[in-house]
Amino acid sequence: MIRLGLALLTGLVWWRRSAPRPEIEIAGPLHVDGSTAAAVAAVDHSADFARDLERFPSDLPGIDDLVFVDAGATALVTATDRRIWTVDTRTHAAEPFVELPSMAYGLHEAPDDPDRVYLCVAGSYGGLDGTGAVAPGLYRLTRHDRSIEPLVVEVPADDGRPRGPVVYADDDPTAPEAGPGRTGPRRPLAVCDNLDVSDDGRRIYFSEPFDYTGASVDDAVDEAIALAPNGRLWRHDLDTGTTRLVAAGFHFVNAVLLDPHPERPREESVLVTQTSMFRLTRFHLRGPRAGAADVVLDGLPGMADGMDRDADGRIWVALFAERGRLVTWVHAHAWVKPLVMRLPARLLLRQAGRTGVLVVSPDGSTPLWSAMYRGPELVSVASAVPNPEGVYLANESLTPGREARRGVIRLRWPTGLR
Repeated sequence: MIRLGLALLTGLVWWRRSAPRPEIEIAGPLHVDGSTAAAVAAVDHSADFARDLERFPSDLPGIDDLVFVDAGATALVTATDRRIWTVDTRTHAAEPFVELPSMAYGLHEAPDDPDRVYLCVAGSYGGLDGTGAVAPGLYRLTRHDRSIEPLVVEVPADDGRPRGPVVYADDDPTAPEAGPGRTGPRRPLAVCDNLDVSDDGRRIYFSEPFDYTGASVDDAVDEAIALAPNGRLWRHDLDTGTTRLVAAGFHFVNAVLLDPHPERPREESVLVTQTSMFRLTRFHLRGPRAGAADVVLDGLPGMADGMDRDADGRIWVALFAERGRLVTWVHAHAWVKPLVMRLPARLLLRQAGRTGVLVVSPDGSTPLWSAMYRGPELVSVASAVPNPEGVYLANESLTPGREARRGVIRLRWPTGLR
């Protein structure tokens, strides 16, 4: 009886100490419709993908995102060693460009200024000297002097508002907004993940997958399991200095991609990945559906991460990790999640299977080409960025014991998509 009592006490202590953060609310069951996976399987080219991968060895470590500058002659990449590197796209020589106190994730060139690049800093890996990190936020890199300045490290505090999903149309006066002359409460930005920039270069849309005091990307595993509705999309206006909430109450808002708006004065909608929901979602900002959210593609076969368009408008979606049978079962049986979320993150990450890429139509609704991969060249594809010479793959590892191989990874252009 004594041993049984001690065992029960030990189990109770473990249960309490290993509990996830109270802000991470566990959603109800998620039953994934298999029709999208079937449509993706119908355009599967996994064998071709493995054959057409190219690796150019260098000292470049794993990376999360990349962007082409200098008319495509140079790529800037955000690396897991908390540096931004440059890659010569002709020789594929890689060199450190600037060192950061914290890791940067998404980045995007400034359409109106070739000397500047915008980036999201998440602040999750601590300072290089071990004493701390810069504040998470949206930053601007000026290339000629390698300086980095913060643009947004605080956002309007909207915690008292309903937690249900909401999209704020551009003409909605109730949208939380902070900036010059505005006195409402603010809070630190918790996590800045990905971004896109308007065609005129004056508005920056950036994602915050979750927010609460002390949050970082280290909470991503629990967020992905719980399907907590903590995701937000923000917009920063460079001309007015204001930061406005675009959408809130969604699940793990990650990649951001503005829709084309021919013959319109400015963007009217934006496409995002809801990574943990295996979903592409569109937020309508202007026009007849302003304030609405549409699920564009549901039940993806993997966790959608970065998105980029090619010259024909097709969208390249990085599938960071495959949606395996175990993950699908856990989401369908939410009652088991309190136990799963108490398991060590390292153990859960080891369950990651294949990674891959999905190409969809310009409106995001139709799978055109897909591939899944497990092998020595790629751990997890965080971004797939098209270039005339091929598609550059951001190769990142969150899996213990599986480090990303150093160097640049490129996919030769698939025959059917040239």
